[in-house]
Amino acid sequence: MLQGGYSGLLVALVYAPGRGLFILKGGPTGEIQLEHENRVAFLGSADEWLVTNQLDGIYGPVDVEIREQSERWSAMAYRYIGSRTYRELADYSEFGGFLQSFVRTPSTDGTPPERTVRACLYKVASLLARNADLQHEEEGRALVDYLPDVDWERDINASLTTAAALWSDIEDLRDFRAWYTEAAAAVRVAPVADRRLIHGDAHLANILVNSVRAEVDLIDFGKGRQAHVFEDLARFEIDLILHTTPRHAHSGALVQDELLETVNLVGDDDFALRDSPDEPRHRRCLRMWRQELCAVLRGTSLPGAAMMYRWFLLSESLKRIRWVTNNGPVAAGVDMLSLLRMITALRRMLDGHRYAPETVISTTAEALTLLRCTAAYVPMHGHERLTNEKRNRAKETALHASAARGASVRIIAETGYSYLATRGVFNSRILHLLAAGASLQMVICNPYFLEAYGISASYDPDGRRRGSVVSDRLELHADLARKFEASLRGYEILREEYKSLVEVKLARFGIAATVLLTEQATFFEPYFHASRNRRERVLFDTFELQFEPGGLHMKRLLDETFSFHWHNSDAVTDATSLEERCRRARTTVFEAWQETSGR
Repeated sequence: MLQGGYSGLLVALVYAPGRGLFILKGGPTGEIQLEHENRVAFLGSADEWLVTNQLDGIYGPVDVEIREQSERWSAMAYRYIGSRTYRELADYSEFGGFLQSFVRTPSTDGTPPERTVRACLYKVASLLARNADLQHEEEGRALVDYLPDVDWERDINASLTTAAALWSDIEDLRDFRAWYTEAAAAVRVAPVADRRLIHGDAHLANILVNSVRAEVDLIDFGKGRQAHVFEDLARFEIDLILHTTPRHAHSGALVQDELLETVNLVGDDDFALRDSPDEPRHRRCLRMWRQELCAVLRGTSLPGAAMMYRWFLLSESLKRIRWVTNNGPVAAGVDMLSLLRMITALRRMLDGHRYAPETVISTTAEALTLLRCTAAYVPMHGHERLTNEKRNRAKETALHASAARGASVRIIAETGYSYLATRGVFNSRILHLLAAGASLQMVICNPYFLEAYGISASYDPDGRRRGSVVSDRLELHADLARKFEASLRGYEILREEYKSLVEVKLARFGIAATVLLTEQATFFEPYFHASRNRRERVLFDTFELQFEPGGLHMKRLLDETFSFHWHNSDAVTDATSLEERCRRARTTVFEAWQETSGR
């Protein structure tokens, strides 16, 4: 049994003695009859192999029971397109996988050469645009007579309206339905006419390719209908763009700047006429596709043809809003934010503006989305403890997931008490992590130098005290000293049992935030020199942000911040000699401050 896609039909790979392998597709009689007729009409004749093996007809109908209801089903056969030996496995794929293998690093094994990709794109264009002639004159009809219907009421309009509210500065999202309806109706005579049987579902998954022989085959003709050839071409092109644009390694989301740079080519009517051999391979794919399409389809250079084609690209992009809403970004092949940016770019082009890719942060909601911020823990007055419990549960979940996977954890913290001290709230999770064989690297504030005494001074609710001063030292606040002592003792206990799996170092420079880096999530809590006495009472009085690991911008910043402190820190094992050196240094600094204050 094979996956039947979204059609719900039964698809099976069958072996029959004397005939070999073929595909059998079963479903409601009316649907199978229509698909069979569309296939013969689209290809111009029945498949020769099917005719030779007497498999070119429709079989049935038969009565079947589906969900306790009786239905009449029929079946049809497709020629099997794929490897017949183990050695041939790598030669066959659907077109999306074929293009993705091309955009990988050229030296990668199995990457098809450019000439093969170009030859296959030419064959796709030839199949989808067979015998089409856009130069054929037809009595003037409006653009809307050719554009596919947009099902606004089913998720599309609601999604656009919601997006317009979230990204209020992006004017191209406002009143989108009204703009689309009016702007399309304003094109009273379509630039190029066409009415023909189209495939109707020209996704890359419905195009199979043999990368060795550069052979291309279409499958699944069930959605064939009379329409403009641009509809098939636009669906294929949008799929091509989404399949070849680079993605973030962790989240799988499209790299938006790269996506918009590629879409920007669509606004250039002449880009297919030029060559750019040094461009990235994903944009090279689009350029080759357009060049081969121009070679096959007569009339693409007619006045208004490029503009009309962009309308079909926009219509196809709007349809994908429903796919993302109903099936999620993975199944749809695009995340909603990237899709909306592509839609607004196409709208600007149709309004006559050259689209310039740029990153605009218009609202807090968009900023959090771009940063991949999944949660913000803000302890409003009266809810501090509840908020603290919620963020602690999130951290425990992340630490537990790291233990389950044996993944390392990195932490930056002031005292490290919550993680290292035997009574710390996360100490049991750290024990579980180390027991699972995962490692812990941690940088905490140096309790012997100036930063610790700045923290200590923050325990003064009035902000006037700078520590209890005598001639040769500053004294830490008792609560802060207790936390440092408990953390260092906890580290000794962990080190005795888990040896090199755990390592804690003392930062040489000031620490600005608690940072917890795990494989599942990243947490960031900034520090403020506000009253620490209040924090002792309510447990949590700043705020904390949680990011998913696919948010590459924040991940890079926090990874580099950890690396900075890790490489600019001292081992706890040198604490005795370090304490004496720091005492002398801070005394010198304090005396300098006294001299400055006395002037």
